[in-house]
Amino acid sequence: MLKLAYVTAADAEIADTWLQRNLSEGGKPVLLAEAADLGFLEALAQRFGLQHFVLPGAPHWPEALSLRPLLARINDRGAEAAFLCAPVPFGMVFRSNEIVPSWVEHFGAVRVLHELGVRNFEFVAGDATHRAQIPYLVDNLIDRHKGQRAFIVGNGPSLRQTDMSLLKDEITFGSNRCFLGYEDWGYAFKYWGISDRLQIEMYQEEYEQGIDRDSIKFFPFEYLNFLRVTNACPIPVVSDLRFGSPTSLRFPYFAETPSTVFNAFTVTITLIQIAAMMGCNPIVLVGVDHSYPIARAKRRGQGEAAAINLTPLVPPEDLVRQSKLGWDFWEGNAATGATHFTNAYSSNKVFVPPRTAWAETAFEYCRLWGERYGVQIVNATIGTHLTSLRRVDFNSLWR
Repeated sequence: MLKLAYVTAADAEIADTWLQRNLSEGGKPVLLAEAADLGFLEALAQRFGLQHFVLPGAPHWPEALSLRPLLARINDRGAEAAFLCAPVPFGMVFRSNEIVPSWVEHFGAVRVLHELGVRNFEFVAGDATHRAQIPYLVDNLIDRHKGQRAFIVGNGPSLRQTDMSLLKDEITFGSNRCFLGYEDWGYAFKYWGISDRLQIEMYQEEYEQGIDRDSIKFFPFEYLNFLRVTNACPIPVVSDLRFGSPTSLRFPYFAETPSTVFNAFTVTITLIQIAAMMGCNPIVLVGVDHSYPIARAKRRGQGEAAAINLTPLVPPEDLVRQSKLGWDFWEGNAATGATHFTNAYSSNKVFVPPRTAWAETAFEYCRLWGERYGVQIVNATIGTHLTSLRRVDFNSLWR
């Protein structure tokens, strides 16, 4: 198997140590670096007598043509890539004092190598090595369902009145704890996604055990070494707010390339963008009730605040002054009515309060984007409170 080594000038010591060890064991890796580190790459290649290539900024840049000799060798022998660079420490939002390594800043290089056929990656930082298999990136899924209908299924209580058997043979996207309905519905969704950091961090094991093995799973790339699932498709997610920035809100946006996917207060928005890149048309929402009977929310260090949908009422400038989202939350057991399709979904769980008013703005932008590019994005949720998307009758879709 061909060994590839991605190096950066900023982490020359890591590269030097790894290469000396690898060469002493009989290895002869191919060196890779980005254009900004070309001088360092050439010097390192000359010193160790190794072949080297410069990586383009994205898989489909014209410069990628220079990698054709490498592509032939990967197709013939297979390959694994070692990233010889220190990660940026990623402090988890909802797990106190826990830090995990994140290589998000090198996601562009991962994309290029993945396009060449690399699926096994090693991320090396000093004595620590983190191994990950990346079966999918969104790049591999572009136009996979071009012109086909897809359903993005929310987890609202309206699913109790929805004939879910009709979706069995459809292209389906689910999220979060949708797997709690699989046994009753008799099938699993083809795709699954999560973007809520509280859910990922607090309920990691539940998701790892509960998600259907065969579905393709979308989640933020920085959790690659944390959320261990099969058929992973890590995505670079840009959040709604840039904390500490004088510009409070950075949405709405709509991702059109796999380099970035935007998260706008609900994973449904993220999945709409992915479905659009996969060529799905129309994109139909089901179970997106967009209404939460929450009587109160708790604020860290400040007890309870008696307000319905507390967070949407908070001025954006107040959110910016906070270092992290999640400084207020609601407990599932305290809801005054059904919030999801099964009571087991929220029982003994805590959540970041929904931001329905701001999410509505993002849904409106999805509609405008769809109208501009000829992609129908409609809402077939029974009794939905979402007003920005055109509503269609669920049962009429099979007539």
